[in-house]
Amino acid sequence: MADDRDDPILIRSRWGTNDYVFNFRNPVACVVFVGLGLLVFGLLYASNHRSTPQWEEGELRSAVKGATAELSEEAQFGPGIPGYGEVLQSRIAKHGPHSESPHSSEHDAGVVGALASPQPEHDYFGESVEEADYTVTADGTDTALCLTVTALANRYGYSSVSFSIRNGSCPAT
Repeated sequence: MADDRDDPILIRSRWGTNDYVFNFRNPVACVVFVGLGLLVFGLLYASNHRSTPQWEEGELRSAVKGATAELSEEAQFGPGIPGYGEVLQSRIAKHGPHSESPHSSEHDAGVVGALASPQPEHDYFGESVEEADYTVTADGTDTALCLTVTALANRYGYSSVSFSIRNGSCPAT
């Protein structure tokens, strides 16, 4: 053929498979092929690089105060229960500024509640005092808050859970 624009975009394979393949002698087929590759790359990149919400210092403080007030009032969970850090994270994220976002969830809220003291033992058959320190940070701010959680445990659960909030990371013990 004399003119490349007359070549079809798709042609039958010459390798004996009888499948249709792009005809790279046609400039439109080349543009379509490159465009599809860029589209696939962009979709894969976007699906793996979702942005996490960015917090400000005031938002983190407000969310921590709201979450600790709620947890104190409920007195269902204490630091002696395994996974209490995740309970803190989810409650702080729930009280955060990005909780209304349809794309936010507990896992991508950008809040980290890390245990900074030894895990306290939970006495399931008697009364005890459980105390633990958690360092709370969030994406977008350099602010770190130290939460000291003190819970009075009895055999039926917790009679009270109280929090004290300090600026900065908790000292490692």
